Amino acid sequence: MRFAKRGALARWLVVVMLLAACAPGPAPTGSGGATPGSLVPGSSARPSVAGTGKPPSASQSAPSPATLHAGCPATASNAGPSSRQRSLHAATTNWSGYVARASKAFSCIQGRWTQPNLTCPARGNASLAIWIGFDGETGPSRTTLEQIGTNTDCQDGLARMFAWFEILPHDRFEQELQLEIRTGDRIVASIAFVGASYHLVLENLTTGQAEGTWQHSPGSRRLTAEWVVEAPTVGCPSNCQVASLAPFGAVSFSAARVILTGKTGPIGDGRWTRVRLDLESRSGLVKARPGSLAKDGAGFAVAWHHR
Repeated sequence: MRFAKRGALARWLVVVMLLAACAPGPAPTGSGGATPGSLVPGSSARPSVAGTGKPPSASQSAPSPATLHAGCPATASNAGPSSRQRSLHAATTNWSGYVARASKAFSCIQGRWTQPNLTCPARGNASLAIWIGFDGETGPSRTTLEQIGTNTDCQDGLARMFAWFEILPHDRFEQELQLEIRTGDRIVASIAFVGASYHLVLENLTTGQAEGTWQHSPGSRRLTAEWVVEAPTVGCPSNCQVASLAPFGAVSFSAARVILTGKTGPIGDGRWTRVRLDLESRSGLVKARPGSLAKDGAGFAVAWHHR
């Protein structure tokens, strides 16, 4: 799902320098037809991954280890946030979370969250998407978007949860994964650029199930990485509109890290700029807002405010 800036607030982009010790975000209170979006390398016990698509051919030099699951490969790492990182704050009409912007291409992203317990309205529709991804945010990477995550769609008081991935502009809608998703399930997901392909994997740590897919995304640049809670766009192509944001309490991301030039870092790594995104209506009503980064620079919580 595309990033959409709220026109009035696009002009109040604020640049701040963060202190070395960031306050933790708000604590979580719990855990579709929509178009949405802990490091675990080194483990000897790898879950079985049901794959779709095709891996890179032997002629493409995939990095080692080439067998990836829900976690990026082990690399040297920056342990925590930097007090010298450039930080921006913006508002959008559909996304809330954090974006990392770099001048060079990221090669892997991952994040972890717990599927929240939503309060579905008794009548009408509402939706919530939680995802990680590359590209899509405003700027030179906006022409493509590679994302994987989970959805909860509400219709007349009933909730439907599912896992999905999407490659834009190739996919018109989210592509469902064959994984069972329930309230309270612990989810970890990753997207790795291997050779000339993307390996997208989502693992349900609660059930032990995982599924991966190999996809191509011509023209992608991977200059932004995203950890997002979204009010998806529904009704396309005839009547596209941002869905009502289902009340979710809070969603906490952890182990939110990316790899750049062979080195892993958290959202708060000083090698890139981070952007904090509030989800607001066009009139300025706050619908969802992320808190500050955790002390390790790799976690935060998005709190629900309004449908």
